[in-house]
Amino acid sequence: MSFSLGSAAFRPGPGGRLSLFLLAAFLFAANGARAAATAETPGRDGLRIENERISVLITGGLSIIPALKVGDSLLTPVAGGIALNPAFSITVGGLVVDDFRVDWSRLKSEEVSDELGPGKLYRISAVADQYLKMLYAPIRIGVEVRLAFYDRFPTVVLAQAVFTNLGGQRLQIDKVVSQQYRLDRRLLDPEEQPWRFASYQGAATRWGWDYSLIWITPDFDRRNFMGQGELASREVAGGGTPLIDLWSPRCGLALASAETSQQWISFPVRAARDGLVEIAVAEAPDERLGQKIFLAPGGSYTTIRTSLILHRLDFYTPLHTYADMLRARGIGIPLSSPPEAYEPYWKSWGLRMDFTLQQIYASLGELKKIGISWANLDDGWFTWYGDWDPNPAPGKFPGGEPDMRAFVSRLHREGFKTSLWWYPQGVSEGSRLAREHPEWLVQNEDGSLPKSKRGLYYLCPVQPECLEFITGMVRKIMADWGYDGLYIDTQDLTATPPCFNPAHHHHAPLDSYQGQPKFYEAVYRTAQQIKPGCPVEMCICAMPHDPFKMPYYNVANASDPINLEQVRRRIKVEKAFRGPTFCVGDCYQVPADEWEGFSVPESFESAIGTGAQVTTFFTDLSPAQEKKWKDWIAEYRKLGLAWSEYLNLYDIAFDKPEGHVVRKGDTLYYGFYAPYWSVGLPLELRGLEPGRKYRVRDYAEGLDLGLVSAENPVIRRGFKDQLLLEVSPLK
Repeated sequence: MSFSLGSAAFRPGPGGRLSLFLLAAFLFAANGARAAATAETPGRDGLRIENERISVLITGGLSIIPALKVGDSLLTPVAGGIALNPAFSITVGGLVVDDFRVDWSRLKSEEVSDELGPGKLYRISAVADQYLKMLYAPIRIGVEVRLAFYDRFPTVVLAQAVFTNLGGQRLQIDKVVSQQYRLDRRLLDPEEQPWRFASYQGAATRWGWDYSLIWITPDFDRRNFMGQGELASREVAGGGTPLIDLWSPRCGLALASAETSQQWISFPVRAARDGLVEIAVAEAPDERLGQKIFLAPGGSYTTIRTSLILHRLDFYTPLHTYADMLRARGIGIPLSSPPEAYEPYWKSWGLRMDFTLQQIYASLGELKKIGISWANLDDGWFTWYGDWDPNPAPGKFPGGEPDMRAFVSRLHREGFKTSLWWYPQGVSEGSRLAREHPEWLVQNEDGSLPKSKRGLYYLCPVQPECLEFITGMVRKIMADWGYDGLYIDTQDLTATPPCFNPAHHHHAPLDSYQGQPKFYEAVYRTAQQIKPGCPVEMCICAMPHDPFKMPYYNVANASDPINLEQVRRRIKVEKAFRGPTFCVGDCYQVPADEWEGFSVPESFESAIGTGAQVTTFFTDLSPAQEKKWKDWIAEYRKLGLAWSEYLNLYDIAFDKPEGHVVRKGDTLYYGFYAPYWSVGLPLELRGLEPGRKYRVRDYAEGLDLGLVSAENPVIRRGFKDQLLLEVSPLK
């Protein structure tokens, strides 16, 4: 057997062991024609593949140890030795098959060039023989693991495995695991506990749960299922960001789906009994969903493509890298927002569902005083989801659509623009649409209709009739009624359940789950056709956002935070995904006396210091609050940090105090946050240009704090809650 690339070949040495000399000669010949981005080195412990940023060791037992190059060091949290486990496995009929042995004689590599650019692909073949399991008939399974390294993404390894049944019996697939690693913090910080990692975990789970910073504990165990556990459950979440990231101050490792649509997979994170943290990407095929669950003799199962990303600092770099890879593969996540998107706005949610138009009109004068010219109509304006008739209750729209048009016209006459709250996919059980068009709705396998957390049915997002209906509603809202933008909201946006409606003729029930972005594409493109550059915001309430819907809204937000730490972390998450100048809303400044446990309790500092858009809702403001809102909104406009460049210079988990930096021209704006910070502790100002001196000013208090330079970028300044600094170079 030989490994061939062009005319080069090598054969295994005596006893089936890899001939290191011949492999080295082969690798030299294969790479001689091109200064390759990757280099391969064979050794007794396996094959090492390297580029300028990372090193990856593949062992004969199909284990993988990736490491980040930092100076002369290789940094990895992946445990070796007796803790090492195979990176790929398959469970068939209850039997875990993972004792693969690599056949190095079948190793292949080839140069590739695709949407991700030029790179190199390695094909590693291995076989597992299960003859010693007393309760099982003999099983023989082969696997080809494909590892791809791309020049444009030097800290990333893309992986895919093809499992083949080499035996004589049909096998039932229970689970397939890719990129399984056991992490040990002690490899990076010997004095630490093995499980003590910070993490980002992107699965949408429950309202209010942290996802941007989760500390691993000794008993940690989270499935991170991207699908939906009970297909007919009202506790539907599902979806989110298909990425997990665990990091320490020295190095981090992220795993992500490398597919261009949402997948029915899990990202398990579990602290084992020995204290090590086990992570992986897991697939559990479900025949009901049209997925392959049997392997006939000679049959194969191909996993999804997954990405491993090594990095420094926190989640920002892996999220940014992941988003860039999606863009390269055609998921058009925008990097900037239109000018109107950055306008600070007020919304009527402070008045709740029982608002009246007179209450909104009475607020306009105060909004003008504080410098706001967008007043958005929130939830409570309609009768039934799906019908979207204006609510005829007294004080709202008793005259129906003419009253709605009159409301928008009055706001325009008063000098305001307005966006409308909307959840376009939801359908109330008692709606006219549900009675007249049940064939449009997502259906369970038993013919019942799944309900969302709000108790709503779902329009099937890929049905042409549904798309036609919803684009017609966009035209009504924006062209007929006259709205200037859309605010798309609710937790129910996270995902659409699998659809078994026979009237839809789906290729598979997962069409509705994977095709949900098409629905919001139709909404967004129609809105932009009617009013180019109009703001379209999406808030998946308190949940991580879905990257596959990101191309179809141009305003992001902090996703209903329940504390100030979540506000700032989620702003950083969205800046990582969407771009350093993208519009990311703070998710509403609320007067402290009206705060109910979510949104931002009077902390403009948390918004402006992180480069967020300022937004608000309130019933009324005291004179002191009115002055505060007016001053900070004026500062927001003057500084322009929301449309300036966010820089990733501090680790949100390990750097103290918490730090954020926004660059505007050659001036840097720092936001530091801590309950209390002692004047005796140094504050390091990262990102200064060597050879220049800078003046430091506390712009919240209007105080000059002196000079600093890159050679000694440290100041000493005590503070409570926050410190906002403007650091500008001397001319």
